[in-house]
Amino acid sequence: MQVRSFLLTLGLGMAAGGTVALMLPRQSGVRREAQKAADAVEQTITDAVQKLKP
Repeated sequence: MQVRSFLLTLGLGMAAGGTVALMLPRQSGVRREAQKAADAVEQTITDAVQKLKP
């Protein structure tokens, strides 16, 4: 149950951050860095899920 709550909170935080990032201009350095961070988090989660699959 704790993992599910953590993942739900993580997902909500990422959605909120993504919404704010979409409001920034495309050429903004902040937006580019936020996209890099989001991509890294997504890759980490994908790797973790792949390790959990039997």
